[in-house]
Amino acid sequence: MRLGFGNHLKRAAESQTRIGACGGNEMGLDLTVELLNRTYDVCAGGRARLARLMAVCLFALALAGCGGGVDVGGLFSDTGQGNAPQDQMQAPQPGAAPAKVGLLVPVGAAGEPGRIGQAMKQAAEMALFDAGNAGITLITKDTGGTSAGAQAAAQAVLAEGAQIILGPLLGSNVSAVNPVARGRKVPVVAFSSVSSVAGSGTYLMSFLPEEEVANVVRHASASGVKTMSALLPNSQYGNVVESALRGSARNYNITVKAIERYDRSPNGVAAPAQRIAQAAGSGAIQALMIGEGGQLLGAISGQLVQYGFSPASVRVLGTGLWDDPATAQVPVANGGWYAGVASRSLKDFEQRFQQTYGAKPHRLASLAYDATSLAIILARGAEGQRFTSQQITNPEGFQGVNGLFRFRQNGRIQRGLSIVQVAPGGNRVIAPAPGRFGNGI
Repeated sequence: MRLGFGNHLKRAAESQTRIGACGGNEMGLDLTVELLNRTYDVCAGGRARLARLMAVCLFALALAGCGGGVDVGGLFSDTGQGNAPQDQMQAPQPGAAPAKVGLLVPVGAAGEPGRIGQAMKQAAEMALFDAGNAGITLITKDTGGTSAGAQAAAQAVLAEGAQIILGPLLGSNVSAVNPVARGRKVPVVAFSSVSSVAGSGTYLMSFLPEEEVANVVRHASASGVKTMSALLPNSQYGNVVESALRGSARNYNITVKAIERYDRSPNGVAAPAQRIAQAAGSGAIQALMIGEGGQLLGAISGQLVQYGFSPASVRVLGTGLWDDPATAQVPVANGGWYAGVASRSLKDFEQRFQQTYGAKPHRLASLAYDATSLAIILARGAEGQRFTSQQITNPEGFQGVNGLFRFRQNGRIQRGLSIVQVAPGGNRVIAPAPGRFGNGI
């Protein structure tokens, strides 16, 4: 079956399952916000929202022309947190009842979480349009960005018959949803980057810093790096990166000489940066990982250069926080490597989202697109055989707009990422993402 704009959806018999797109600041302890730090109500939204809604409808009609039969009214069940009666027109597969999929996102939350939640909702709806006859009913509930709201939203979608839950976004919200879903034996595919909330039927469709570290350290080892150090913040994020770095270094036979931690303050970086620069100047390390991005990365760069550090003699490595155009303006990051998503599918998704909704998607919106596409695949199973652990943890994995991924038995995601080199004239991929799992991936 063809989905969306050129990607094919096929079962794993063809080596892997592809999810695709028609042919012809820490918030509490949640890493999701720290990592990036960085409703269709026409009456309330005015002309701009009406224009976007019309664009969505035209988009759906275009898809119907190439995919066959999209029932626009039947794709969504969007009723907020309550249990009000609703008109659930559906677009089922012939001979099979549509699977019900719950989507928990903080569309009603204030600030950045609310903006992310709205973008995720729109991306999930776009995945349904791309799928044509999706065979699922999406039941969207607003968590409000709170644990109590997430738990109430989970109870609401389960009461309406959800067979799988997508979301919520924040780690504390996932913790609140887990026991509710587990009690009903319904799997959860959440969007948090807090690894500890995974497991026992909860899977994380997110960008885990552990995966970014493992991918770039593996590439560094293959490139001859044997010794390295790290500069990491005194935060939960720094703790996660340090643990991942030590584990990956052991796996790939790299000796970690020192890990310097710093406070995120104007004077917190100076002494750790000086010690790192001295180690680099003595030839004790071949690579340095900096677990920072944005303005603080620039401040760290200034301190390192002041103490004589040169990226010409030490390979500098970064994390997903480097996935920011501003990184190219940081001197010590020039020529450095980080692991990230650099797929054409992601660019296509972002362009189509902007064309459909009139705004560039938040980076996390793509997670909701992939999660919804995954749910559409899993719903193809026979009644009673949908959304099983065996399906979700298929070892051959899936291919989404964010590239190759699979879920481990512990619920954490494993990604095949590209290795990107930072350059002022434009970053370049020096090692493409793997097409399948194997060969040490």
